[in-house]
Amino acid sequence: MEILKDVDVAKVLFWVVPGAMIALFRSFAMRGAFPGITKDDVAAFILSSIIYDFIILWLATGFSLTDKADFHFSAFVWFIMLLFVPAVVGLGLGIVEASDVVGLFFRKLGIRFPSPGATAWETVFRELGTGAVLLVTLKDGARVFGRWIGDRGGSAASNDTKTTDLYLGEIGAIEAGYYIPANPRRGIYIAATEIRFVEIVGNPLNHNPEGDQYA
Repeated sequence: MEILKDVDVAKVLFWVVPGAMIALFRSFAMRGAFPGITKDDVAAFILSSIIYDFIILWLATGFSLTDKADFHFSAFVWFIMLLFVPAVVGLGLGIVEASDVVGLFFRKLGIRFPSPGATAWETVFRELGTGAVLLVTLKDGARVFGRWIGDRGGSAASNDTKTTDLYLGEIGAIEAGYYIPANPRRGIYIAATEIRFVEIVGNPLNHNPEGDQYA
């Protein structure tokens, strides 16, 4: 334990943990999973912690930039400030980003920002409405038609940027220009290594339960 002699644990908690909690829970709110952490993330954690801690210090000193505050808090209060509040802040930021409220506001002003999602794949399937019809072309040239359904046992797409696999909760066929679902209903799992490209060919807002035309 000699290596820990010169490490100020309190400073590590104060200057790193809040930023880490904000980043982790922001990602969880946007993607439904916590991200992997690398050494390159530490700088971002520290920057987020500095901003967060500055706000906390500002509030603790009664909105003064010069007065010193007396931080004799209980362990419970430290837990709230270092873990709970940053987690809530991160969740809030993630929900706002995932909803694309900020992006929508700036697009109305003629300013476009990249998607808040990590990849276009994630963004498309997160926003894809129930009822959309997809055409998946496989690397061997085979084509699979299916509908994106959202009930229990429905469709799913990976949020892993390295494994973009796909499950369609309903598959069907095109007959005389109409999409006809298989009966009884069947789903299909398609491995990421087999997908060449995916086309979204149906309008989920106007689909016909008896069959949609895609001629």
